[in-house]
Amino acid sequence: MPIDPDFQKNREKVGKEEGVANWGPIDPPEKLGIRGTYVAVDWDICTGCGTCIEVCPAKLYEWVDTSGHPTSDKKAFPARESDCIQCFQCDKRCPVQAIRVIFWPSRCLVAMSYLFMAQMMFGLGYGIFMGPYLGLRIPLFVGWVIVPIGFFFMASPGIYFPKKGIPQEGKTTMDTTVLVDSGTYGIVRHPQFLGVVMLMSASILISQHWLSAVVGILTLVWGYSIYLPKEEEGLIIRFGDDYKRYMERVPGLNPLVGVIRLLRRKKKK
Repeated sequence: MPIDPDFQKNREKVGKEEGVANWGPIDPPEKLGIRGTYVAVDWDICTGCGTCIEVCPAKLYEWVDTSGHPTSDKKAFPARESDCIQCFQCDKRCPVQAIRVIFWPSRCLVAMSYLFMAQMMFGLGYGIFMGPYLGLRIPLFVGWVIVPIGFFFMASPGIYFPKKGIPQEGKTTMDTTVLVDSGTYGIVRHPQFLGVVMLMSASILISQHWLSAVVGILTLVWGYSIYLPKEEEGLIIRFGDDYKRYMERVPGLNPLVGVIRLLRRKKKK
């Protein structure tokens, strides 16, 4: 029997081990429960084969001695589950289905989201109630034109994943097992991040305030240099050669190049 996909609802959290949640019931050495929340390993199923440790590119697993347990005397422990790049290799390749990786926003993405919201609220609020700081009308107009386009691109996962994606059984639409490459994903590989770029840029143009510009630029540089490379790495591992070919067809964030390439592909058809 595989790990319970709803273990967070059906089991009680009984403590933590090195910062990783333990889900009961636990009665060692025969019953050890589940370790982890977003990268969860059912130790009562785990046979200690080591497949997860071998395939994990983030090296988040460690061996833990579990002498006396019926299935094996060592288990894979998700010691650094927050480092998971969500490639789902351990989840898919565990021979006894003892692992469940759940899509969740990384700490980097959560921090970026807070900065994004703060910058947006300040920039749009300042522009609406105080007027543009520099008083320039054309940037103000351009900013408001960009806003609805940015929201559309940022909403891409919610628009296209339910229609085109095929999630793993019992998981969310974000856990798709197929590469979505149509709609906005046929223009850029990261439409959601492009939407964030557009909205933060619009906030700068509308407010024309130095604080909005500083926070926006630093957040976007952080996301582009740290968040996107990590996400790209996970997608390459997750979808393999399909994603590499997708990278050759579709640019990461340049919508102008993306539209030109899309039109060329349609013309060839």
